[in-house]
Amino acid sequence: MFGRTPNKVKKQKSVSVKVEQLLPDTTINESKLVEIKDEIVLARLNQAVPEIAHVLSVGAQAAGSTYQAILPMASSVPPSRDMKKAFLGLFKKRSAAALSTASGTLGTASSLIFGVAALIVGQKYMSDIAKGLNRLNDGIRSITSFQQNEYKSKVEALIIRITVLLMNKTELLLNADLCERTLIELASIEGECAQLLGQANETLDGFAHVKITDFKKYCDVVREIQPWVEFQNRLLAVLYYVSDLKYVLNRSRGKVSRSYCRSLFDIYIAQTEKAKRALKDWHVLETKAFKIDIVELKRKRSGMDAFLHALGSKSKSKYRDLPEGMGELIGGQINDNTLDYYTALQDDPFDCDLEIYIRDGKVFMLADSDGDEAEQQEVGDAPASA
Repeated sequence: MFGRTPNKVKKQKSVSVKVEQLLPDTTINESKLVEIKDEIVLARLNQAVPEIAHVLSVGAQAAGSTYQAILPMASSVPPSRDMKKAFLGLFKKRSAAALSTASGTLGTASSLIFGVAALIVGQKYMSDIAKGLNRLNDGIRSITSFQQNEYKSKVEALIIRITVLLMNKTELLLNADLCERTLIELASIEGECAQLLGQANETLDGFAHVKITDFKKYCDVVREIQPWVEFQNRLLAVLYYVSDLKYVLNRSRGKVSRSYCRSLFDIYIAQTEKAKRALKDWHVLETKAFKIDIVELKRKRSGMDAFLHALGSKSKSKYRDLPEGMGELIGGQINDNTLDYYTALQDDPFDCDLEIYIRDGKVFMLADSDGDEAEQQEVGDAPASA
């Protein structure tokens, strides 16, 4: 009907992974290597790719040698109807035998490879989210001038709730029931975060409509605005992390679009953009009224002050410095480019094949840095103690 070709089931070829020894002069971006330490993840990786287990077993004899394996993601392989069943099976079943599909068009080995690749990427994704949340929480604690303690404590509690959910990433990704409960909890957290961000946006929009005739009052309002700007930026980041965490967890249940998981985030980033634009426009009007050079962040003298300093020969004497720290606050609020961070993130790690490296008895993945090079990178929860 309507010229459409009937949807025929195509057989999916079995996927295999080769483990190859690299030449000594092969260049590897060491800064992007992330060690995989979680014992459960390593066990599943060895089960999916037995050649990796073999290389690890002879690691002592092959000291200094580096091996590479490319694990395909399910989304990078032409799909079949059985692939989804096989992928979901990894997260719902425990035994390898149970992972085979009913029709047998996709083998157990292939489903294991797809599953462990998604598991490794998901753990790295969640580790980056956890680190980002810790940095946000540290930043919130540093906001000492804010008088609304109830609001501040709600934001801190929100971040802690997400951090607690991420304490056992492996179990969260592999336990379907726990994953389901966590997604329900995340929906609640997302709603509360949206309310707090909405309050910050409305408060800042209110400031943007205040008419001020006194320069000292303008400085006081700028100081009052600053904590709200910081909360606005951090809450937007929390909402972003929640949407990405929803995406990671939903990937363990089947294909889901990133845009679907970011639906609420997209609404609030538009609202935040509007509030930031209104605040910037307000600053432009006020700085013009008070004769503030927003480039040099100095205020032009007026009245008797201007007359007395006009007697000097230096043109710079026409301007006076702003109160300490005020220039930085005004400039920061006008030139806030926080939104650029989110529009720049387009790549989806679940759509790229995963590069695995084995060296000196250790296993690494190649991943983009999360921006914290000083912190040791690893995937997974802390390994069990001996």
